Amino acid sequence: MSSETLVIGGNRSGKSLCTFVEDAWAATGSHPIAGKYPLTNGSLAIIGANWKHCGLVIYPMLFRAGAFKIIKDDITGHFRAYNPMQDSHRAKEAKPAPPLIPPRMIKSMSWILKASGYLNHCELINGWQINVFSSEGDPPQGFALDRCHVDEDLGNEVWIPEMQARLADRGGRFSWSAMPWSKNDALLGLNERAEASEGLGIENPNIKRFVLRFLDNPHILPDEKKKMMERWAAAGEDVIRQRAEGEFTIDSILVYPSYNTHVHSITMPDGIPKDWTRFAIVDPGHAVLAVLFAAIDPSDQHIVLYDELYLRNANAEIFGEHFFAKYKEAPHGFHAFYIDAHGARLTDIGSGRSPQQHYTEQLEARNIRSNTTGSSFIPGCDDVQSGLNAVRSDLHIRTTGTPKLRLLAGKVPNLDRELRRYKKKTANVGGVNIVTDEPNKRGEFHLVDCLRYLCMARPEYHPVKVVSNEPWYIAWSQKRAKAAGNTASISLAPASYSMTWDA
Repeated sequence: MSSETLVIGGNRSGKSLCTFVEDAWAATGSHPIAGKYPLTNGSLAIIGANWKHCGLVIYPMLFRAGAFKIIKDDITGHFRAYNPMQDSHRAKEAKPAPPLIPPRMIKSMSWILKASGYLNHCELINGWQINVFSSEGDPPQGFALDRCHVDEDLGNEVWIPEMQARLADRGGRFSWSAMPWSKNDALLGLNERAEASEGLGIENPNIKRFVLRFLDNPHILPDEKKKMMERWAAAGEDVIRQRAEGEFTIDSILVYPSYNTHVHSITMPDGIPKDWTRFAIVDPGHAVLAVLFAAIDPSDQHIVLYDELYLRNANAEIFGEHFFAKYKEAPHGFHAFYIDAHGARLTDIGSGRSPQQHYTEQLEARNIRSNTTGSSFIPGCDDVQSGLNAVRSDLHIRTTGTPKLRLLAGKVPNLDRELRRYKKKTANVGGVNIVTDEPNKRGEFHLVDCLRYLCMARPEYHPVKVVSNEPWYIAWSQKRAKAAGNTASISLAPASYSMTWDA
């Protein structure tokens, strides 16, 4: 009865069949759980990876015979699902099951390409509407759903939030049956939510996950299972885990596989101590403008990432306002500001000015200065591979049992999300996906860039400058500055007579 259901499984594990049975139960008004779906006038959307997938899988599963096998029960005489374990002595009596949605239920059908099975729309005699979509296009809007079923991979992840929004009006249900493709962040996100829900031990969770194994499918002969395992073994352990066990295999393609939220998080109830050295790193942008805040302890043993800005549809003015709020929270200011060197140099066509110039003006206007860069920035090193290695080194667990790089718990959620999903590019060579060393920049990965600039700069602790608005401190500072700027003099006469020259 969960609102969202995730069915993860390897090849031939039965994940698609069980979810299409649920589709048929819902659309035909015959679901065994009364009230789960409306009996009439409901709406079902099924999304496939592309139209070829729709023609080869979705249409045959629902509207053709043979989705599974049936056999007559010895006792009741009625047809039931064939069980290859219990009914092995009657294997020859098994026959293809009739279509999950029988022809007598169909009122009308429309097609994208009928010869290839590219079904577009089907209306049943009970009023249920079934729409089939390819994820290669843009998701439709403005309609309500009782059930949405995503089968296998998606060409465009924007379908997920859009389809989930279609369910709100009718209290509909969402289902995704897929092999654990680690390249799909939308699927990973749902899986993480399901895992978190499992950890809480909720009896009726909003999202529930089922994991099906290839080896558990009794409808596949043992010899065939053995052959497939040998083939997958030749491709590596990750392939076996994914295709046979239905497990996500992201460790081998993660840029930072050693990162773990629990290991690298740190709790500091009183916040960052006042005597720590602080840094700010900016990744300029309009769609997303990201700023990462870091602090280093006096022993130079820890870099704590204690805050972040993740501003959408931002500009220099918005940056200045939000940065000023963070600046006021730093008791003794910042030691230095860093910025993405490449992004900061891109100039506006109209004004001919760079983001760094705009940002610097905003800091100057608000009297925001760091100890070493003033209101300007130090360009971050754009040597990507060296930067990645620097971050990996700081994430490494030392002999002390702790890493140098820590994240303040609950304060940098976007950085935590990016670190867990930051993956390497894969290249298809001879039909085999090869993992490269180059990071995949598809998606939102801004704070990980800020982190790379920070670690490449090898920041160190510097004693903080005490700044106070107290009258005595201002008077003392002015007197000290005046003394430091006294006119220099040199003697041009005998000791009995002195003369000065203003240098």
